[in-house]
Amino acid sequence: MLASLLAPCGAAEPARLPLTFEAIESLGSDSQSIISLLQDRQGYIWIGTIEGGLFRYDGRRATRYTNDPANPASLPGGRVSALHSDNQGRIWVGTDEGLARFDPESNSFTRFHPDSKQRNTRIIRRIIGDGAKGLWVATWGGLQHFDIGTGSFKLYQADPAQKDALAYNDVNAIALDPAGGLWAATWPGGMSYLAPGAKGFAHLRLDSEQNPDPKLNDVRAMRFDQDGRLWMGTDLGLVLWQHGAPWSDRRQLTGPHGRINNINIDSHGNVWVSTRTEGLIRWTRDLQQTQTYNHHAEDNRSLPSNAVNTVMEDRHGTLWVGSFTDGVSRANLGNYGLERIIPRDVAPDSFPSSNFVRSLAAGRDGQIWLGVDDGLVLFDPAQKRIVRRYTANPGQAGSLNHNSVYSLYHQPDGPLWVGTSKGLNRLAPGSERFTSIRFETPADNFVNTMAPGRGKVLWLGTGASLIRYETDTGGMRRYVHDDKDPHSRSVSEASAVLEDSQGRVWVGDFFRGTGLDMMNGSDGHFRHFRHDPGQPRSISSDKITCLYEDMYGTIWIGTTHGLNRMVPGSDGVPEFRQYTGPGDPGPILIESIESDTAGILWVSTVRGLSRLDPSTGHFTHYSADDGLTDGLYQGSSARASDGKLYFGGTTGITAVYPELPLRTPTVPQAAISDIRIYDKSLSNGMRPKDVILEGAVMAPRALTIPWSAAVLTLEFANLHYAAPKRNTYAYWMEGFDGQWMRADATQPVATYTNLDPGSYRFHLRAYTNKGMQSEELVLPITVTPPFWSTWWFRTGTVLLLSASVVMLYRLRVQALTRRARRLEALVAKRTQELQESNRKLTALSATDGLTGLANRRSFDEALAREWRRAQRAGEPLALAMIDVDCFKLYNDNYGHQAGDACLREVARVLDEGVHRATDLAARYGGEEFAFIAPLNSASQAADMAEKIRAALQALKLPHAHAPAGCVTVSIGVASVIPSEDQTPALLLEAADQALYRAKHAGRNCVMQAQLEASNPAVNIADTL
Repeated sequence: MLASLLAPCGAAEPARLPLTFEAIESLGSDSQSIISLLQDRQGYIWIGTIEGGLFRYDGRRATRYTNDPANPASLPGGRVSALHSDNQGRIWVGTDEGLARFDPESNSFTRFHPDSKQRNTRIIRRIIGDGAKGLWVATWGGLQHFDIGTGSFKLYQADPAQKDALAYNDVNAIALDPAGGLWAATWPGGMSYLAPGAKGFAHLRLDSEQNPDPKLNDVRAMRFDQDGRLWMGTDLGLVLWQHGAPWSDRRQLTGPHGRINNINIDSHGNVWVSTRTEGLIRWTRDLQQTQTYNHHAEDNRSLPSNAVNTVMEDRHGTLWVGSFTDGVSRANLGNYGLERIIPRDVAPDSFPSSNFVRSLAAGRDGQIWLGVDDGLVLFDPAQKRIVRRYTANPGQAGSLNHNSVYSLYHQPDGPLWVGTSKGLNRLAPGSERFTSIRFETPADNFVNTMAPGRGKVLWLGTGASLIRYETDTGGMRRYVHDDKDPHSRSVSEASAVLEDSQGRVWVGDFFRGTGLDMMNGSDGHFRHFRHDPGQPRSISSDKITCLYEDMYGTIWIGTTHGLNRMVPGSDGVPEFRQYTGPGDPGPILIESIESDTAGILWVSTVRGLSRLDPSTGHFTHYSADDGLTDGLYQGSSARASDGKLYFGGTTGITAVYPELPLRTPTVPQAAISDIRIYDKSLSNGMRPKDVILEGAVMAPRALTIPWSAAVLTLEFANLHYAAPKRNTYAYWMEGFDGQWMRADATQPVATYTNLDPGSYRFHLRAYTNKGMQSEELVLPITVTPPFWSTWWFRTGTVLLLSASVVMLYRLRVQALTRRARRLEALVAKRTQELQESNRKLTALSATDGLTGLANRRSFDEALAREWRRAQRAGEPLALAMIDVDCFKLYNDNYGHQAGDACLREVARVLDEGVHRATDLAARYGGEEFAFIAPLNSASQAADMAEKIRAALQALKLPHAHAPAGCVTVSIGVASVIPSEDQTPALLLEAADQALYRAKHAGRNCVMQAQLEASNPAVNIADTL
């Protein structure tokens, strides 16, 4: 029996166990060579690469760990050949630089290596548990036993002087047998066996002395199965031996003939064999048969590469495959009942144009007819071969009349009917020649659909009518729309037709969308059913895509807006139950409807395939992730004679095998995958002050954050990998959220800002695309208050205030006693202080707060006072108006703070330029200044102004937008001997006009105006 385990079953065709593979895209182009895989206790997938380091994958994102020579807590080496999880859930990593243990709470590694100077002792190939509290480690420098408790190594190495030593130091594989004995595969020395309690090794070879073969003796992988058989993968295929039997009973199995890289036993006892060039092989324990999975260029869901390094099944029934060149892929082992069939992958010459299967019909012996863009094909799905192919040949009588086949019907024990864009074709049993049938109306030759009727009637839905065609006589009757007859067809065209078991004919059209017509018998009297938005019992859409009657006589109608079931109304008039709600296929386009032999309904849609159990009304939905082809096509389906279902589409065929029931969906695992404060992850070990995390970031038990941590982000994962892109989540922050919040696989994140101090509980649920819900994950979160809001601060504050009140009372009594004695002195002092304050207040009211010069009020008072004095004395009074050049541009360029500093500097220069006690410098407003100079003529005042202007320019205060490149001023000067009929406004106006001329003369200059006492006209002198 052992020798035939991998041989094909000769008595019957083996059951197909199809798989759909999907590549993992988040590892990066430099990490596509995979040599180790592991699922940890929490559910994360760990992926070891040849050069790219180690990855932790959560279904959406891969976190990478690499070697950092400057960090001893990083991964020891870049090549990760072995991964192992011990009985406490700790992860052990075997690299080309030794052994390491992953520490989840610090997100780092602890390194271990033996006290050997031989570098090969650090190059690890395999790690397994010893059945107790230690590890066996296979290296290129011998065999090692590692004591986890003490961190010590015991080395077993080859010694030519000792016969029972390890045969060779290059150990490629190790395995524990049911008795606890250790098997070590050495190169080139075959097997070394360490029996329980023994100190030395026994040596065994897989070849024989009579027929030595080094490739057969080169064992690369070993694994004991549930039945105690040792599977050995060599450089020349598989060898199998039953534990307890004589070693001579070992047998080399038929099947792969090249190198075996890895052997894995899944939870059902199936054996998975990874080969170097021959793909992935599965030996199925219950079926006692094998199946090989290979890469197919036409199928992007096939195995990505035939060079397979390793394979692993996770706890939810997803298979993970690590290839040599194409990274990691996964396949859902629960999808045995679904298979993708890619026509061009089977026979590319028979499908030169594409993989598009436009129509399907059941043939004999489980075969199916395929209507494609290149003619008609009879296909054997079991053998995956083309039985016959027919194409149109205009020059050959009896050929198909056109290659585009739109509809098919195989009459039981009768001919095959083929509808094309050129009419109807009839292929009689046993014949290879078609009879072409053309209709008088040209559009009738476009046969969209066909369905059998009672007797020898075939109903044809064409581009111009519904035709009742008599297959024996060729007689026909057309049913079309007649504007004068309300009981005629709603529209002439027809793309879906069905005659039910009661003899009623149902017909609809997809293109024109005029609803559903029903005729009793063939009298041409049609009843019309149309969508009514106000009537929930109406049909969901007027565009009909397909019609089907199940084994119970129920009529099902597919539309562009969902699935409908016809139900008799209370008055006998048909009504419709719409399946457009949650859990249903929804308001989407229904492509085709079939049922299996058990009465289960299978509905193809634009989203995939839905399985409906009519007895419960429960739907299960499948997509390309579950093994379907993409782009299922309208009306393209058939149930074969053996009960299998087939659905055609733009990329091939989806096969449904009801005899291989889909596994029961498994419950997912929800996990917190990252915690971020102000978008900085806590996984890097650098945690903000007052942030306390109990447990690892990937498995937190509690979180405490301060009130100042204004932004908290929780990232989560659904550690169920059958269809990770369709996983969903519900979360709720108890104490903050008013209801459960939803998230999908594209954004599994919850962010909270400015949480008030207090206690919260974050609840998380994960859901699969099959509706399975995880256990609820709860993370307690505490937001600590600021110190002034804590109980101890408030208690201390109350005690301090109480003590202060007592002390203040005593001090108050003492103060009142002393106050009586100091009252007179205090009154005198307060009076003096009040006088000083009044003086300061008076000064402040006359001073500009920014520059310290006299303000506008003080300036106006001084001008009026000096004007009256000059009038009485008949003396001249001079006034200058000063403006900082281009000051707005200065503010815009340097900012307002710099502008204020600039004004203070101008004021300082002005103040220093006004010397006499009777002169007054003032800030007039904004960037304008002024000074009053009694007893000065215009020329004297202009001299003062010029000195001020020159002194400011000499400072060279930078001003990029001023003509001089530095801060400058323009000054207008005027002087007058006031007369009785004049006012100070005259002097102000003259100085302002002079300032105006100074600005228009190019700025950074002084202009003067001379006023006569009796003449108000302005006399403007030359520029100084």
